[in-house]
Amino acid sequence: MNEEQKVQKFAGITVAPDLKKSNYLFLYLNTLIMGMLMVMPAIVQPAFLQDVIQVSPKYFGFINGFLQNMSQIATLAFVGIVGALSDKTGRKILAVIGFIVVGVFYYLFGQSVAIAEVLNISEEFAAKVCAILNFAPAKYADFLDFGPELLVGYILRLILGIGMILVYPQFITMVADYTTNEKDRAKGMAFNGMMMGLASIIIFAAVAPIGKNTGVGGLFVFATIMAFFGMIGTLLFLKERLPEAQKEEDKKSFRETFNVVIKSPSISSSCLCSLISRADIAVMATFIIAWSVLQADVLEITSEAATKKGAIPMIIMSVVTFLAFPVVAILLNKLGRLKTIILTLFCGGIGFLMVALASSPFSGIVYFAVIPIGFCISGSIAGANTLATDVSPKAMVGAVLGWLNTAQPIGMLLFLQVGGYLFDVLGPGWAFGLKGCADILLALWLFLVSKKINAELDSHKKAAAEN
Repeated sequence: MNEEQKVQKFAGITVAPDLKKSNYLFLYLNTLIMGMLMVMPAIVQPAFLQDVIQVSPKYFGFINGFLQNMSQIATLAFVGIVGALSDKTGRKILAVIGFIVVGVFYYLFGQSVAIAEVLNISEEFAAKVCAILNFAPAKYADFLDFGPELLVGYILRLILGIGMILVYPQFITMVADYTTNEKDRAKGMAFNGMMMGLASIIIFAAVAPIGKNTGVGGLFVFATIMAFFGMIGTLLFLKERLPEAQKEEDKKSFRETFNVVIKSPSISSSCLCSLISRADIAVMATFIIAWSVLQADVLEITSEAATKKGAIPMIIMSVVTFLAFPVVAILLNKLGRLKTIILTLFCGGIGFLMVALASSPFSGIVYFAVIPIGFCISGSIAGANTLATDVSPKAMVGAVLGWLNTAQPIGMLLFLQVGGYLFDVLGPGWAFGLKGCADILLALWLFLVSKKINAELDSHKKAAAEN
């Protein structure tokens, strides 16, 4: 019986002796649910802002980007703490709490207008705060008509982001906890990414059309229900499996973790990759859908119909991302972690530059460009996670991955805010051009420091073989 348990596999990953296949199944099923909840804002926010909050078209791109950035602000503020806390309290309890917060505040987020009316927030006060947040304090009069509702939306979106950051990093760290060797870890991280890709496919292909029939309010209720199922799945079907070294050794301090990150070329490069490349999905989803909604009047269709139409390139990108993860898993083991990351970043950069040249979000070049972008997303996410995990001390995996997750919102804040400004002032294409140039420059930099990273990987493999 013990021999049979040792050779059990789940999606090609060796099942640990103290775990069951069902633990792996629900780990990835819950990742799928969380992925859907993280992608949902991309389809609900543009229509919500235009039809419910009724923001001024003059500030639409910037407001949509800033609202999306509420999650990044929450991540930046709390992900380091959450990463360290997960090493001490365990991953499961944080994920359960996070799902509860996400479910409650998704519903409240959809009720922003009603909440603003109940609170009776001063229009002038709200307008001034929103104008400051949008870097236009002198033009607060432009925000008077929708200031209270928008301010409430900002606050609720921030708390929703806190809930998300309690959940998502735990499932990445649990992949490391559930895998016992480098090959399985690469497969596990790739499968984690596949679930995120599948989540995007489901949201853009199946959920977005629901909004056309139910209205944007129905999508908020749908998100609340999903969060409830995620909470139940985590509570009942996931098993905590902290590394033995983590149980026996003293927990590492922030200073010790910081020193490990700074001194390791592999981890610091993974953090930089996370900072730049993980904004790819957010930039595409936020600005493609926003661009599409702004085209609704030109096409004489509703915002919901424009969202559905704009979701088509996102569906294509999500399918490519999903299908690319198994290929990326092979490349990570055969070609190597670093070469895979560099290759996929170049592809993504070229894809974004192609979108930047498009005349509309519905042109043929956009449908083709999302193919290399999807490949980039899968390679950069799985590659950075795997590279960082390979060289991390066992007792610090959660904290180190917390640093990657801390880098992510910094990049998203940059690309969504600067991109939103370029979107409004110079045109939608500039937001995508900025992202494409950043991906290509990162690939070139990684190539220049590749010798240091490969030397560290070789040293780590040698030490692991000796032990």
